[in-house]
Amino acid sequence: MALENLYQCTPSQLQDLPEKLAEAFYFSPLFQIAFPDEAKRKECMVFYFKQYLYAIAPEALFLADSEDMHTIMIVCDSRRYQQKEYYKRLCKMNLRFIRFVKKIGAKQCLYLIKHWDMFSSRWMKDFKRKHHFHLDMIITDATTRNHGIAERMVRELIDEGDIMDMDVSAEVYQKDTALWLEKMGFILMNTIVDEENDLHQYCLINQQHKE
Repeated sequence: MALENLYQCTPSQLQDLPEKLAEAFYFSPLFQIAFPDEAKRKECMVFYFKQYLYAIAPEALFLADSEDMHTIMIVCDSRRYQQKEYYKRLCKMNLRFIRFVKKIGAKQCLYLIKHWDMFSSRWMKDFKRKHHFHLDMIITDATTRNHGIAERMVRELIDEGDIMDMDVSAEVYQKDTALWLEKMGFILMNTIVDEENDLHQYCLINQQHKE
């Protein structure tokens, strides 16, 4: 199996993952719009990622390039999905998000609710045909950036999809990242646009075509 070439992160190694994700995505267009107050953004992002990782953990694979974890890739495996249990965790997550009202204000919370689709993978319902992998997030530390590690890991995931006859989906918010995925065989299926903020969600799939 292709994924056997990647390192499986342990729960203890993932304790500081919300902090790492907040640092990696601090300047992401999505989170700059979601949390415009720079003084509060990182705190809010860490809180958001803690709740989000709790919600997806049972379906997620946390993979790294090595035990040193220079690059971390989060992949959701639809074969692990249990709808009833997922919605229970989602409800708990949403209740915890009530704390956001104090952190960012009611107006910004209403904005997030209104634009929640920009945070989600709901677009997949129009294209999903079978079990699939979803490339949720991938981050690389500054010391090993531009060394091709992230591309190698994504290609390992694509190879696993080929072995298991499973598509690989992803959504990104920067055109350069979408083009990077397209070079590896992903196809742009849809672009969801928040015209109010000129924010684009690029929805891509690497499709398998086995008979």
